[in-house]
Amino acid sequence: MKKTLSFIIISFFIFHFSFSPARAQNLYIGSFYVTSTTEESSYGDGGNKWTNRMPVICDMFNFEQPDVLGLQSLTEAQIGQISKRMTSYKFAGDILYNKELNLDTCGIVSEMPEGSTCSWVRLQKNGSPFYVFNICFSTEITVATSSSTRIRTAIGEINAENLPVFIVGFLGVNETKTAYSRIISRYNDCFTQAASRSAEYGTVNNFDLTANHSDDRYDFVFTSKNVSVQAYGQLQYGYFTKESDGNMKRRLPSTHFPVMAKVKLP
Repeated sequence: MKKTLSFIIISFFIFHFSFSPARAQNLYIGSFYVTSTTEESSYGDGGNKWTNRMPVICDMFNFEQPDVLGLQSLTEAQIGQISKRMTSYKFAGDILYNKELNLDTCGIVSEMPEGSTCSWVRLQKNGSPFYVFNICFSTEITVATSSSTRIRTAIGEINAENLPVFIVGFLGVNETKTAYSRIISRYNDCFTQAASRSAEYGTVNNFDLTANHSDDRYDFVFTSKNVSVQAYGQLQYGYFTKESDGNMKRRLPSTHFPVMAKVKLP
């Protein structure tokens, strides 16, 4: 009788966990405007060069361990160098994702307005599928607006299954502009929806620690309405370089701060 009862209990658990739907998955996702090797030269301070910033950036995210990170403003060479130092991750275009996630498919949104780009991936975490769209829009207000319109249409075309969606990246304009309002008419801004938030400043710093920065946000993590946003944060890691006068100078890894969200998939 004991053997029979044990068999029934074990059989129940095997059946239950084999055929139950996938449990809700926690996801740590973000956006980071890297600042390309070409763009960094326009700031005139050789101390902000990529060779100094690259190890700091890679170590920062190796420590944070995001599931997915949309990257903007970087070259193929920079992607290659990041890959060598972040060995737990893979790239799909300019989207970095943890190797433990499954990549189903990826692509680029076509017919984007000139000056704007968008790449996308369909990933799975422990059987829970979702889409990530990584945007980098023009700073021209009208182009950013039309880019938002194109993204909304493209997501409807690509995500025929109506899976959870994330839009991450550089919007080109701040949250007061039409490009932003067009996106949040269908998607949530993690900054405003998070139950817990650590983001007291705007997302652009221009490599400048001393400037009186505005609180304007240009970098975003948006989610579909059925995703629960648990926390949102802006990473403000720094590092030091030894200057010609022998003093140490504190620096920032990029012209933008990374923005990150902890969410739960439905």
